[in-house]
Amino acid sequence: MRNHRRLRRIEGTVGKVFILCMIVFFLLNLIISDKEMSEEENRMLARMPKVTWSSIVSGDFMTKYESYLSDQFPGRNIWRSIKVSLSGIGGSRKEGDVLIGKDDYLMEEIAVPDQETLMENLEAIRQFENRSRDVQMYMLLVPNAACILSERLPAFATVSDQSRMFAQVKRELGEDVEWLDASAALKKHAGEKIYYKTDHHWTSLGAFYTFSQVAEQMKIKTDVSSSFVSYPVSTTFNGMLAAKSGCRLNVKEEIYIYVPRDTDNDVVVNYVDEQRKTASLYDSSKLKTRDQYAVFLGENTSVVDIKTVSESQRRLLLVKDSYANSFVPFLTPYFREIVLVDPRYYSGTIEEIMDTYRITDVMFLYSGNTFFQDNNLKGVLSGE
Repeated sequence: MRNHRRLRRIEGTVGKVFILCMIVFFLLNLIISDKEMSEEENRMLARMPKVTWSSIVSGDFMTKYESYLSDQFPGRNIWRSIKVSLSGIGGSRKEGDVLIGKDDYLMEEIAVPDQETLMENLEAIRQFENRSRDVQMYMLLVPNAACILSERLPAFATVSDQSRMFAQVKRELGEDVEWLDASAALKKHAGEKIYYKTDHHWTSLGAFYTFSQVAEQMKIKTDVSSSFVSYPVSTTFNGMLAAKSGCRLNVKEEIYIYVPRDTDNDVVVNYVDEQRKTASLYDSSKLKTRDQYAVFLGENTSVVDIKTVSESQRRLLLVKDSYANSFVPFLTPYFREIVLVDPRYYSGTIEEIMDTYRITDVMFLYSGNTFFQDNNLKGVLSGE
């Protein structure tokens, strides 16, 4: 009987503490202003959804409200850090879809393509090539870190075979689209800093090694291996995978840029939709933000037109994702004009670009994960 009364008192105390905590957090939510963005995670946070009858009936309001509470929870960053720390103590080697690897490396999981979407994209590329027989086309798919740095994967971790996926793309495109083998170049230098530890991008060094290997295939006759010099523009970079996972937030990395050693690198960079022009491939203001990788050409946008001082008459269309941004500086000495199109943001057709800029060469440059999850490429290439 005595134990029963003691148990009831404990249960009553726990219940009161729980209710008190709920009241405190409710009041804190009312007092503390909502944040628009999480600097730690480098993303926009959910806002309080509007209450409508249709959203309540459909359940959409509660779904959005739960996301809002999760994003705007008082002390969220502290609780998140505690959770990540406890997971690490418990031996966790994964946070969300981020692999917590060895030597401070964080890596994305390898994305598995939807075969129907992939085949539609590849067919759109083939049809585009058939309509543009007088234009040289290249395909450069960059493997993600988990594909190349297998020795730095977490213990017992397994990832999908991205090399096999690349082989399928190469086979389906055939010989009319020149295959540029980034994997071969990166595997040779797997022991070097070719990927960031805290970010999903390759480093400028990885891009340089790849460019050095594929330059001859692109009919660039200069020995490019000694044509560029590098120097650091940041020593405090902590990338998107750290922000996303909450891990390795104390790891600071260097960002290097490469410039031509002996030739002028004057450019006019036109951000077409934004109607903004600059005289540099780099946006130094981004070095003061969480997303320092955006120093390469700024944030992603639909169309960027780069005019150079190259004596070449070649004009390159680069259909790309953000991996291409740190690759562009190696191309500017060898093309008179480079037009960047990101299908994720571009609403026009490829023919409009081809006609407007008198394109002579086309390159598709993506990271493997982005390409295999792309559902915009077909529409841009086919005009749908």
